[in-house]
Amino acid sequence: MAEKSLERRVSALEAQLGDKPLQEHFREQAELIDRRFSDGFRGQAELIDRLFAYRFEEFDKKWDAKLGAKIAGLEDKLDGKLATLEGKLDGKLARLEGKLDGKLARLEDRLDSKLARLEDRLDIRLETKLEAKLEPIRTDLAVVRDAVKIILSRLP
Repeated sequence: MAEKSLERRVSALEAQLGDKPLQEHFREQAELIDRRFSDGFRGQAELIDRLFAYRFEEFDKKWDAKLGAKIAGLEDKLDGKLATLEGKLDGKLARLEGKLDGKLARLEDRLDSKLARLEDRLDIRLETKLEAKLEPIRTDLAVVRDAVKIILSRLP
């Protein structure tokens, strides 16, 4: 009896379907379901993509704002530290220039004193050598002078 009721049901379904066999009807229904699923999944996938893009854009905007504020703060700190370093370097440079100027002045003084001593020694040596060379000439001049006096005294 179960077989007859199954046969009746199948024949009732085939009568409703007309000239299509039951297997072809199931195939068409399966293809229709597949199309609906693929369209539905495609729509969901596009929706998810848009949602991710929107969320990531919001996330990027938040991060850009936060990073911009942090970077600006860091730039301000760096500018302050740079100004401090420049001030310190200027002070150290001024002290170094002062020290160098002092040392240069002392070196100039030492050079001046050494040059003065050298000039004195050169003057003394020059005078000594000149005296040594001029002494015979003086002696000869004295002799010539005495001879001229004698000659002049004998002249009428």
